[in-house]
Amino acid sequence: MSRYTLKAWEGKQLFIGIDMHRSFWHVTILSEEDLVLFSRRIPSTWDALRDVLERYEQAGDLFACYEAGYFGYSLCDALEAYGAHVTVTPPTLIPSATGNRVKTDKNDSVKLARFLQKGLLSGIYVPSPEERVHRQICRRRRQLIQDRVREQNRIKAFLRFFNIELDKECRGRWSQRFLENLRCLRFNQAYQHENFASLLDHYEFLEMQIRKQTALLRDLSRSKCYENRVDILCSIPGIGWLSAMEMLLELQDVSRFQNADQLAAYVGLTPSQYSSGERTRMGRITRQGKASVRTILLQAAWRSITYDPVLRDVYDRIKVRSGSKRAIIAVARKLLIRARRLLLTGEVYQLGLVAG
Repeated sequence: MSRYTLKAWEGKQLFIGIDMHRSFWHVTILSEEDLVLFSRRIPSTWDALRDVLERYEQAGDLFACYEAGYFGYSLCDALEAYGAHVTVTPPTLIPSATGNRVKTDKNDSVKLARFLQKGLLSGIYVPSPEERVHRQICRRRRQLIQDRVREQNRIKAFLRFFNIELDKECRGRWSQRFLENLRCLRFNQAYQHENFASLLDHYEFLEMQIRKQTALLRDLSRSKCYENRVDILCSIPGIGWLSAMEMLLELQDVSRFQNADQLAAYVGLTPSQYSSGERTRMGRITRQGKASVRTILLQAAWRSITYDPVLRDVYDRIKVRSGSKRAIIAVARKLLIRARRLLLTGEVYQLGLVAG
């Protein structure tokens, strides 16, 4: 390691790479001249990191980065309050050296600091504390729905194990009448009956939790922050208040996207491309980004082509040469572009007009 003195970094920029783990963080501090000033494990707390940074209080601007994921944005908030410029980078966009088989926490930390110094890291959008709270309401509801589906599968597996087949009504969300019929099932052994009753109890508990979460989300949609934007998105055929809130909470402020192509790429509605020499081949959509928003747009696209003649014409033209799947994806992309435009201008959707 190169020798250095206080003057080697006093008043200059420092670059901080943080490899985060639950029990510790490995922190590397790099100078403008590529000197490693600090590279060590510290306890996984902001107080421990602040104590390290205070040793370099005579430095100029601080630039810090860590990977997005499990640990959220609390460290980003603390570093920005301290005065640092923070980049929260997605792990999938961190450059990697082909053939490098040595992976350690120290190497990862040094790599983050060095890539940050060279400007090779892309940062994600960091939502505000209020936006994070609101988004978790929607995501928690989605988790509960997934738990309900798992519980449905457990109930069906339980019955099939004992050679009891359900009718077609068991698909999708179960009605109250269907649940009552399941309650009426009787088994030869009391233990078996009690075990089945506990499965039904858990299913009904999840139903109650979903209703509570939906009511909470509905109350949020009527707040001053979202009410106007929800009304705008609800003017699009196939989008109700629930889908509108899901889109708003996942996308947040659409003005942060410089153009419609950036937004389409963020949602994963951009076709992949394979180019080599004079040959160029367009593949399937990337499917990166917000899968829930992509699903909402695809569902809305099927409904919109029955109401909007222009979108129907787009669908029919693409379907002839590329098939119905690619056609409906193209309609969904146009709906997304249209939704962005409506949110920026404050207008409502008009049949027969398509942006992009």
